[in-house]
Amino acid sequence: MAEYERHFEFDQVFNFRDMGGYRTADGSQVRWRRLLRTAEHHRMSEADAERVHREVGLSTVIDLRSAGEAMHDLEPGPLVTPSVTRHVFGMGDPKSKYKAREAGQWTPNFVGTLESGAAQWVQAIEVLSHEEAYPLLFHCVTGKDRTGVLGALILNLLGVDEEKIVEDYGLSQLGMDALLASLRERGIMKPDEPPNPAIAVVPQAMQDMLDALRERDGDARGFLTRHGVSEATLDRLPALLLEPASA
Repeated sequence: MAEYERHFEFDQVFNFRDMGGYRTADGSQVRWRRLLRTAEHHRMSEADAERVHREVGLSTVIDLRSAGEAMHDLEPGPLVTPSVTRHVFGMGDPKSKYKAREAGQWTPNFVGTLESGAAQWVQAIEVLSHEEAYPLLFHCVTGKDRTGVLGALILNLLGVDEEKIVEDYGLSQLGMDALLASLRERGIMKPDEPPNPAIAVVPQAMQDMLDALRERDGDARGFLTRHGVSEATLDRLPALLLEPASA
């Protein structure tokens, strides 16, 4: 069986990683090179985009950024070719990171994001339930908060345990560290300049969301059915995203 690296490294795109390999309660594992997550990617070079298409064969991009966050001259970037379908399920406050910088603090509320973004999670899951959508990439601005909530819903739905879900969210710290290093190396941030608090990775916030999900709905399946996703739609995801676990 092929061995895969979870993390992709690019010059100006950060927190880009594969969600494959996580084990589930029934002994399966998430398939590699089917489901990927990242920060915004419009600054990706042509060469890096060609690498992604060569190694992954991307079919779909789900963009969770609000309209006010996606106003860049480079949008949507070289990763979104004519053969890639792009869905924009925008949510969130486009000024949240600026507010965090001004306030000097960042307290992510993933419990609130879970409920306020219910319509967008439903849209994303509907896309994920179709074979032709894969391989699929989803993202927000930094690839850790809204992206983290959708990733957690998917992994929970597939039967990955909560500890691994929180661990997957925590991997975003590597991406944020690389982002900060790049900003300083390019002179965009001074060496002693404190980072925006909004790039913090807070595992407890993800655990709080999973606790609320469990208490309110039992699990992601209960949450999604409460918001109108059919059992048939949810039943398709394991077949599309899981495979027998490797030794």
